[in-house]
Amino acid sequence: MGELHVLLELQQVDLKLDKLQETLKKLPVFEEFKKLKEQAGTAKEALAQAEAKLQAKLKAIRSLEGQLQLAEDEHKEVLARLYGDSEQSAKELEKLERRAAALKSQQQKEEEQLLMAMEGAEELTKVVNIAKSEYNSVYQKLREKQKSGNEEISRLKEESFHYSEQRQLLSRQVAKPLLEEYNAQRQKFQGRPLAQVEKDICLGCRVSVSSMLKVKLNHPDCKINCENCGRILVPYHLE
Repeated sequence: MGELHVLLELQQVDLKLDKLQETLKKLPVFEEFKKLKEQAGTAKEALAQAEAKLQAKLKAIRSLEGQLQLAEDEHKEVLARLYGDSEQSAKELEKLERRAAALKSQQQKEEEQLLMAMEGAEELTKVVNIAKSEYNSVYQKLREKQKSGNEEISRLKEESFHYSEQRQLLSRQVAKPLLEEYNAQRQKFQGRPLAQVEKDICLGCRVSVSSMLKVKLNHPDCKINCENCGRILVPYHLE
């Protein structure tokens, strides 16, 4: 196999490597993972806010329960004094009755507040459970996407490694000056600095080669550049 044939094979390998690298950069999984990560962050923040509100409500309930208990204890104490055996003056009895009534009213208000707070806590518990469910769902999708993405990336990297090994093997079979020229011209010709000639036409620019170049192409060891596009020409059937 001549050097130009090897170089043409190297060009095909490089094109596959370029395509794999481009595929890796533009994998949909990266954008999908980014969106899921943002959704997971939003869901986690919503869950934290819901839990904070629930904890604040539960704290308020504990405070109301404490206040209600104090009011109930004092009310019992006042009633015991009011209806006890000890002698009380009319003024003292009137004062105790007013205090008992005030404590009763206070108990009713605190019971209503406590009931409303407990209802609020119940609703917040539902909100927390929904937020937790949403977060767990998004997080699970995130983990699955990460797993499938890693598998896809690993597959592409493994394929790239395979072609990189082929590239090294082929590169060693090409003279350094020719290889350097090929590498230098790759960007200029969008990865295709070599073009085959078929039926006297350069497949790189689709222009017919001159009679003089056709004669030179009969010598496999002769490096010929297309007079129109400048690509290195390779006879289509090169042995």
